[in-house]
Amino acid sequence: MHIMGKQAHPEHVGINFNSTKPLREKLLREITHLERQLEQLRLDDDGKGIDFSMLQTYKELIQCRRGMLKELPQDQF
Repeated sequence: MHIMGKQAHPEHVGINFNSTKPLREKLLREITHLERQLEQLRLDDDGKGIDFSMLQTYKELIQCRRGMLKELPQDQF
């Protein structure tokens, strides 16, 4: 299709031609790091009691990143 002497380019809505591998690897690293911090927090109970709000925060951060990871399209190349 030509518009005033210029060829119109089709728009690719919702198509990402970039690799998701770097983001996928970053999310996996972050999940692993947060899981280690969560486990350390559980082990560091020094008799004062466990900080349940901090435990919940770590759990939510991990769950959020897992959700993002799940929603990433699989690389096809």
